[in-house]
Amino acid sequence: MTIGKAKAKPFLFLVFMVCKLGATQAIGALPALEFGMGFAYARTKVESAATGYHHGWNVSADANWLFLISLEDENLIKAKAEKETSSRVNMIFSPGLHAQFITMSASNWLPDGSRYRAWDSIGLGPELNLGLEFTNSTTMHKNGFLFSMAYLASFSNYTQTTLYSAYNSWFLKVSWNARIDNGAAFFAALPLEYAFRADGNSLLSGLVIGMRYEF
Repeated sequence: MTIGKAKAKPFLFLVFMVCKLGATQAIGALPALEFGMGFAYARTKVESAATGYHHGWNVSADANWLFLISLEDENLIKAKAEKETSSRVNMIFSPGLHAQFITMSASNWLPDGSRYRAWDSIGLGPELNLGLEFTNSTTMHKNGFLFSMAYLASFSNYTQTTLYSAYNSWFLKVSWNARIDNGAAFFAALPLEYAFRADGNSLLSGLVIGMRYEF
């Protein structure tokens, strides 16, 4: 009986969540584009040498389909309208594509007197954004907080050489955006990427700022 009750608890929780989501109101979907640029930092590690540290730049573009789901039921929305309360919280679900170009300088000097070459890479892959959007419908002011996940395929080249390689990486990003016009918004993001390179791995981070437009 105890085992049966333990198994029933997750099931009841799932039923509750489904019912809760069923009470929400989907308020729409729209395409969104995002362009950003910022400072990048990388740590490269191979088995045969020490860790090297690079500095560089990151240019990125995102194309997403933005689904907004209200976390409030219709009765609460109507009650707010009657009280002239204009704030609203929406859940964001946004699949799409992430593309980036990264250029890195040569690394610091390693203990053996060598250094890793400078390198460039172009990456592309599917992306999923999850987050919350806080809206003031009177002033049309919006603040959004997003957590992004992507799996990227990248093509890289060691600067001033004919050495090319391809690698995959996991990409994570935390971002904040604030609307400044009907569809335009300013955003700032902290990306983190773990790249599985042919001769080892690289951990990349940085700070990206740019513009976002929701059509």
